[in-house]
Amino acid sequence: MPLPSRRDRDDLRRRLAVWLAGKLPPDAAPEISALSIPETNGLSSETLIFDAAWSEEGARRTRKYVARMSPEMDDYPVFPSYDLALQYRCLRLVGEHTSVPVPRAPWLETDAAHLGSPFFVMEHVPGIVPPDMPPYIFGSWLTEATPAERARLERASTEVLAKLHALDPSRADVSFLERPAYGTTPLDQHLGYQRWYYEWAKGDEDFPIIERTFAWLDAHRPEEPEATVVNWGDARIGNMLYRDFTPVAVLDWEMATLGAPEVDVAWMLVIHRFFADLIVGTDMPGTPGFLERDTVAKTYAELSGRTLRNLAFYEVFAALRYGIVMIRTSTRMIAAGDMPAPAEPEQKVMNRGMLEKMLDGSYWA
Repeated sequence: MPLPSRRDRDDLRRRLAVWLAGKLPPDAAPEISALSIPETNGLSSETLIFDAAWSEEGARRTRKYVARMSPEMDDYPVFPSYDLALQYRCLRLVGEHTSVPVPRAPWLETDAAHLGSPFFVMEHVPGIVPPDMPPYIFGSWLTEATPAERARLERASTEVLAKLHALDPSRADVSFLERPAYGTTPLDQHLGYQRWYYEWAKGDEDFPIIERTFAWLDAHRPEEPEATVVNWGDARIGNMLYRDFTPVAVLDWEMATLGAPEVDVAWMLVIHRFFADLIVGTDMPGTPGFLERDTVAKTYAELSGRTLRNLAFYEVFAALRYGIVMIRTSTRMIAAGDMPAPAEPEQKVMNRGMLEKMLDGSYWA
């Protein structure tokens, strides 16, 4: 479950109605329904789902929306800052320049005075998502699907990445995704940012497995220049809404940046592999044959015309990123009482077994 917000939902609803009145025609008299939050996904930004009704041209109109706002920053946030404007701009960029399905986002509000933090509003898209809490691998509509249905979802989800990576950065303004403070090249920026993020995330604790993984990445860094594309950053099926096993909305762009296409493909593979490994040795059916490395790489090459290179390096990088995020999500879960404090800090890195196998090479055996 997401860490409960301390914000008063009734107060948020009233303030949201006042704000919306300023965005609609005069005399619209907007009304906002009770706010709800997703219960199976989301440990970073705060998500509010609501119905809005207002008067326009003599008729009463109703529409369902989703608002994304940053969490309260003293509430064990996953990230040190939340750039809501970046997420909003990503939705607009992807919606205007690709055929990747993203929600229409009519409003961005940068003034925190209205709700207590900046926020943006998207139109609600009906669909179902593979749950994170508990992970879909433990039993969900995805485990109950047929192999053919899962294969359709896998191909369509891989196609999302191929379509996103077809966006030519030279033909659109993607400068807001650059992170020059962390390095010169996109890979420099990825590694530099993760080192900075780790220093913030770890606090006063030490995590030798993370340090060793940084050293591995330094030793195995690709030498040849790489293609640069728009990276979704959090590219995984748990961030897509589906209907009939086809993506209808691609969500959660808070980790977006520029980089090699392998960054996104590896992230999708590693997150699923982590979930799938959780049920090894149990009698749970799982999703056999789903999101396997070689199949996804072949499908991506077919759909994009681009052969993936140095995929193992980017899988290690993905596992490193996930491990650092887990330091923060574990801290939040401990604070919420959903997880006991571990005897050793490194136990917060729940994918440390995966990282160990990657470092000794047995992960790909």
